[in-house]
Amino acid sequence: MKELNLLYKPDASQASARMEAYWEKAILDRPPVLLTAPKPNPQPLPQKRHATQAERWMDVEFVVETGAVTVANTYWAGDGLPMVWPNLGPEILTACFGAPLTFGQDTSWSKPILHDWTDIPKLAIDEASPYLQTILAMQKLSLEMGKDKWITGLTDIHPGADLAASFRDPQQLCVDLMDAPEQVHALMRQIFWAFFDFYNMQRELMLSAGQTVTCAWLPMYCTDGRYYIPSCDFSIMVSNEMYREFFLPELLAEIAWLDRTVYHLDGPGALRHLDTLLDIGQLDAIQFVYGDGAKPASRWMHVFKRIQAGGKNLHITIEPREVDTFMENLRPEGVMLQMEAASVEEADAVLQKIARWK
Repeated sequence: MKELNLLYKPDASQASARMEAYWEKAILDRPPVLLTAPKPNPQPLPQKRHATQAERWMDVEFVVETGAVTVANTYWAGDGLPMVWPNLGPEILTACFGAPLTFGQDTSWSKPILHDWTDIPKLAIDEASPYLQTILAMQKLSLEMGKDKWITGLTDIHPGADLAASFRDPQQLCVDLMDAPEQVHALMRQIFWAFFDFYNMQRELMLSAGQTVTCAWLPMYCTDGRYYIPSCDFSIMVSNEMYREFFLPELLAEIAWLDRTVYHLDGPGALRHLDTLLDIGQLDAIQFVYGDGAKPASRWMHVFKRIQAGGKNLHITIEPREVDTFMENLRPEGVMLQMEAASVEEADAVLQKIARWK
């Protein structure tokens, strides 16, 4: 494993060794944890006047410089690596196919572009897309500015069912599954390679800059291989039978191609697919997201126990006050807790507690 020397994470090599042990359901000196806290006396974030939200989101230098200051202001107490990742919202892949993006304060969304099934063969990633060029420019600048300071992550990628839903509109795709199943199958075949092509464009930039670590919006990582977070947010709208018929083949291909995977299981309604996921031998871990209105995380302990009993690793976002509950109810092997402490002192105290979880 390549030695990691990062200004904002002096123990990066030790942290990455714990992460690699996690993937193998093993523990080195202590269970790994993704734990951060705000540093005292933070640097001010960059200030710049933008005429529109789109201009702010697409300002490459401003976005990366803001990420750089945020990384510097963070106390990286646990085993996560300081990271800056390019982001234009969850439907960036759709935009790279030609869909326009509308930008809000905190997210963006695309408009459906597939109104006629005869247009399916025309769907392809446009390498001249301004959105694609902006994402790659952000990545290049972050790799340059962050050398020996932080890791540059992959952007948010929603392929498969979520990509199809963005082309048609989610409600329309639900109708399509009943009224035009053959056209949906044809659409899924047409966009099958979108994830792999888009992922490789980004990873090739990382490798050319000497970064072998892959990480993304969910800040776990793989030190020498391909890591990502397969997902299917649209699955909450379909039965398990439809999920398996229309969308599982693409997900299985993603999981087989990647070296390390954490499935993003979004919402209690998606739990109908959990048994299907537990049956995927090559899937490493599951992140169950219960939703802001269903906190605390410990309320869902029965789900986490079920996942652990099914042989999968876990990623769980919790609050520091819940640490004892999770230590009492789960085996530490293969469990990744993520939390943000209110202070450096609280982060250190949580880390000392985690060290006793054996």
